[in-house]
Amino acid sequence: MNRAQWNKLADEFETQVCDIAREGTDDQLKRLVGSVALSPKDSVLVDLGCGLGTFIRKFHKSFDRITGVEFAPRIIARAKKNCAKVPRTRWLTMDIPQSAKAIGTVADLTVCMNVITSPKLAERRAIWKTIASVTKPDGYALIVVPSLESEHMVQQVSGEARPVKLAGGLVQRDDAVQKHFERRELEPILARHGFVPVRIGRIHYSWAKEGMRKPRAAKGNPWDWVCLARRGVSSPSGPAARPSRARPRK
Repeated sequence: MNRAQWNKLADEFETQVCDIAREGTDDQLKRLVGSVALSPKDSVLVDLGCGLGTFIRKFHKSFDRITGVEFAPRIIARAKKNCAKVPRTRWLTMDIPQSAKAIGTVADLTVCMNVITSPKLAERRAIWKTIASVTKPDGYALIVVPSLESEHMVQQVSGEARPVKLAGGLVQRDDAVQKHFERRELEPILARHGFVPVRIGRIHYSWAKEGMRKPRAAKGNPWDWVCLARRGVSSPSGPAARPSRARPRK
């Protein structure tokens, strides 16, 4: 989705976009942020693809300084309004890969939620690289991606015509194609970018976000994969050193 299309969603963001910081049906994010145990007196949060600033507004008290990045001007304008009372926050209106130099390697926690969805591998890799670039050695990343296993589950129990599955985890909904991830893909990707996974799990959302009521055959809600990972002390593109102490996750 290009900037013009994303801008058009600004007024309908809540109904058209699954904002997992708002839509999550459990307390996974709260538990994971708390598990990192950062000091609110000096820790830095970077939210890559911040949307309306939901995560920032919800968890800002855990951080001293915050940077939110969003490439659609109308959406980031809404984020600024929603977070008007959040102190020491700067907003960058730019593509995520372009933000790495502007931000620097400063984040104690880097958040990137349902942003790494481009059907183009090069674009996805550029975002993974940016996450590593802005995260301090021994810092953490909290990453949410669409689950291919969840998509399979929804298709199996819905009994309705569902999006078209393409090769490589790509799913087509109407004219939009998005990358979905299998659980087994995540650890190798994290390792490739210098991260050691602390926890990889599910974060559930309501069936309404799939455009339906819960089917009778469903045993639970659909989910995204959520990863809490720690960056090793080596370079962002090199192998991660084993963290001195693993802490629980998302």
